[in-house]
Amino acid sequence: MSEIIYNQIYYLGLQTIRYGKRFFRWLWGLILKPIKAVATLIFTVIIVVDKFALKTFHEIVDEIRDLVADFKKVSFKIAVDDEGNKKGAFQRFGHYVKVAYNKYKKVFLYGLNILLPILSFCLLFNIANAWADTTFALEINYNDQIIGYVRSEADYKEARELAFDRLDITASNMVSDNNQEKELIGKADYKIKPVKLSQISNSYEICDKLIANSDSKITNACGIYVDGSFVCALKNETDAISVFDSILAEHETGEENAVVSFVEEIEYVQGLYPDNENTVKDASYLNEKLNSKKSEARYYIVQSGDTVSQIAQKFDMTTTQLFNLNPELKENIYIGQKVLLANEVNFIRVQITKTETKQVEIPFETIKVNTNSLYKGDQKTVIKGVKGLEEVTELVTYIDGVRISSKEVSRTTIREAVDEKIQVGTKQNSSTSGNIVSYGRFVWPTIGANRVSSYYGKRSLNGWHGGIDMVKPGGGSTGIPVVAAESGRVTLAKYNGSYGYCVIIDHGNGLSTLYAHMKPGSLRVSAGEYVTRGQQVGQIGSTGFVTGPHLHFEVRVNGNRVDPAPYLGIKTGINE
Repeated sequence: MSEIIYNQIYYLGLQTIRYGKRFFRWLWGLILKPIKAVATLIFTVIIVVDKFALKTFHEIVDEIRDLVADFKKVSFKIAVDDEGNKKGAFQRFGHYVKVAYNKYKKVFLYGLNILLPILSFCLLFNIANAWADTTFALEINYNDQIIGYVRSEADYKEARELAFDRLDITASNMVSDNNQEKELIGKADYKIKPVKLSQISNSYEICDKLIANSDSKITNACGIYVDGSFVCALKNETDAISVFDSILAEHETGEENAVVSFVEEIEYVQGLYPDNENTVKDASYLNEKLNSKKSEARYYIVQSGDTVSQIAQKFDMTTTQLFNLNPELKENIYIGQKVLLANEVNFIRVQITKTETKQVEIPFETIKVNTNSLYKGDQKTVIKGVKGLEEVTELVTYIDGVRISSKEVSRTTIREAVDEKIQVGTKQNSSTSGNIVSYGRFVWPTIGANRVSSYYGKRSLNGWHGGIDMVKPGGGSTGIPVVAAESGRVTLAKYNGSYGYCVIIDHGNGLSTLYAHMKPGSLRVSAGEYVTRGQQVGQIGSTGFVTGPHLHFEVRVNGNRVDPAPYLGIKTGINE
């Protein structure tokens, strides 16, 4: 059985190999067909191009081959026949060149067609390369001598002005000859010329040449310019730099993030200068000059929280001095306003730029939520507001110690603000609703106790009475509700000496009311609460110094007791 299976597997393998070879042979033939077709097409194209398009090229190649062969034969023949006769050899060679040109004219023309474009391109390239480094400029001729080239007339005029500055030429420094003024720096002639870029000079170089060709005694020195204006010249540039460095060193703060520099632009110009005491100075003169004053306004920009007195104190001034400098200045100033501090400033000012960090509070928001769990007019703080905190980094600029400007760089929140949440009462006071009586400005402060037992004023028994006592007709006053005569803020709600349990309500504008002798445990309000007109505050009782249960009601104006009758809309009575 195993032999049969083996034979079947063997037979299957042979058949697989046989038909596999046939399949791959068929597949390979299928792939080669388009490749052979494309290759045949390409070969045909090459033959056609070579046959027709390159026909001339092949002819030229054949003629070149013949020309080279003839040249070798002729050269050999001339070398043998005319050995030692160079003149005859040159004549025969020239004759052969003419013959060769007529015989192989196509070769020479073909060569010219190739050689001429190449030569033209080389010529054009050289011309473009030569002009790329060439430009038109003004040739300056001064005192019959060409002193240089500049791009424009403006550059020459600038050089001339620089020369004037160095020679200190002003209206009073002109030399006169027979009453005819003559400039130390005369006018130059100039014309347009094509020159190399490397030949063009800047204004300072032309300035040096103008001075060198003038009639002045000159020397080589370092000129000091502040904001473009000439100050003086020093023989040694190092001395000049050290003077400026010493001024900066005095203002160094030692802070890593502080950059100390000058407000003005400082230039050190090495060149030719008049060798006289008005121009060339020493380091001590330069130091004295830089530490002097110049006429220039100095301002302060108002910051948040500034006042006139604070600004004056900050700069060691009086407010009178500040107002004299700023006639239009008022007590009310605004952020960003410019305040004049002085009409003179340092000749050269030092600027310090550094980063500063400060903490700023973030205000919280107040959210009010209505609730019927509180009476109308009552408020309750559920969540107390907490201010947040931010760290602000600013890039601050000081000029001569005065803060001039600041720019915020970053802001980081250290602590988030917590919003304050307040519940606002909407519930009506059911104890007093519908029973409040009003005859005047105030409502009657009790419900049911509407008889006055004692008026405001002098009493025969115990002297002066500062309010009105109210009781219920026929007795039974204890427990009767006491209400607020007007809306306001409770300032006192507790036992208060002879007044007993007492409530005082502030109604604003110096007006307040007092309710005294109330029943223990009946107070319904506390200090700080807001009550509305007619809202119950307690009940009639007999606490404190009393002879019986009643409500003692007072009206106070700026702390002084006054007659409550006009406020309640009743006539003033007379105590027995």
